[in-house]
Amino acid sequence: PGGAPLFDLAQLHAETKGTVRVPVQNLKTDVTEWYNVTATRAGSQVIYHAVDINAVIQAEIAQRNFVQTLAKTFAQLSIGLAIFDRNGQLALFNPALVDLTSLPAEFLSGRPDLLSFFDRLRDNRVMPEPKNYSSWRQEITDMIAAASHGSYQETWTLDTGHTYRVSGRPHPDGAVAFLIEDITAEISLTRNFRAELELGQSLMDTFEDALAVFSSAGVLTFCNAAYRGMWKMDPDNSFADVTIVDCIKEWQAHTRPDPAWADMRDFVMRLGERAVWETDVHHLERGSYVVQLSPIASGATVVRFSETSVPAQVPARA
Repeated sequence: PGGAPLFDLAQLHAETKGTVRVPVQNLKTDVTEWYNVTATRAGSQVIYHAVDINAVIQAEIAQRNFVQTLAKTFAQLSIGLAIFDRNGQLALFNPALVDLTSLPAEFLSGRPDLLSFFDRLRDNRVMPEPKNYSSWRQEITDMIAAASHGSYQETWTLDTGHTYRVSGRPHPDGAVAFLIEDITAEISLTRNFRAELELGQSLMDTFEDALAVFSSAGVLTFCNAAYRGMWKMDPDNSFADVTIVDCIKEWQAHTRPDPAWADMRDFVMRLGERAVWETDVHHLERGSYVVQLSPIASGATVVRFSETSVPAQVPARA
């Protein structure tokens, strides 16, 4: 009583809102305190009551700082990120999204809804063109529903030659996040690697000798057409890994008994330095073969079956 009023009543009276937030400077602690002040008319009088909301203000500041920290972190990502709130409006995005989608930052800052966002992606040819435009909205709705349950992931191959991996993830409180990643280089590398493998396979298939490559763990990683024909084996049709033990069982079934098979298994599984080693075996249908085992990179082994050349018999002189 008798002191200065805690709140500026003239300012509060001028406010049109029923409840306003009011900061008050505490002169003793030099700390700003916050109150929700509500004006209630009772006849010709106005009654004001205030509620301490310092905890709410602190929570909002912490949330704002957290969002700013996330935004700085997301700004460093090369993956485009778009987070939509529970109302389906864009709440957060990073610079990579602008780069990958070519969507104007002004449009994204305007907080478009999900359908508007994907409509603009289609207009910018950042989405595959729908085969049936009339069902476009339904497809987008299904995509959003799938992302809300964490089950949406798709690869978009664009007319520009780029390939994007797009995934949708649900977030707490009904929010949804979409991630867009440019995997063009990865896809190109995979295609080139596959082409090189096919070229290597085609080249090895031209060899008359049967070839098989085993890893350091004794797993068959490669064989050519001559090998498949000689041993009646097709490892590509096997669900499990084919090992040197499996192969030796097949080799033994088609050859005369020979103690060298056990030595071959030990050679393939042996670690450390190894020298090229060879031995002779006799195939029950094809005759004699020279088996050569050669160590190669990463502890792998090439097993090569070469048909033995039988010299022509020269008639004895009378």
